[in-house]
Amino acid sequence: MPYLALVAVALAVSAHAAPARAQTQEEQALALLRASSAQSAIITFCGKHYAIDGTTALRISQTARDVATKVLGQEQANTAFKDELARRYAEVKEVGEQQWCTAQREALSGGEVRIFKN
Repeated sequence: MPYLALVAVALAVSAHAAPARAQTQEEQALALLRASSAQSAIITFCGKHYAIDGTTALRISQTARDVATKVLGQEQANTAFKDELARRYAEVKEVGEQQWCTAQREALSGGEVRIFKN
């Protein structure tokens, strides 16, 4: 999948978390890190419950992080991603793996890229 297509997918995945107003580059980068953390959580937790395309999820996650790093710089991006990943994993724990994965599967079912195979 081409690089720009992966960025577009990552932005689309993070769009539901973004407000309707215009975003700054930093806000967009942070939205990409949220998308990256979601893909990381899908890889970590959802393969137990659904068949997933881990390669595509990993590519989306890494591409989103790469773009965010270009905007924020290495140190800020790494710190922001660690914080976001901790928040995401706490969210999964609070909601429950199965329920969280089911919600992600439903949310991502209409897109061009299929992370969930079934």
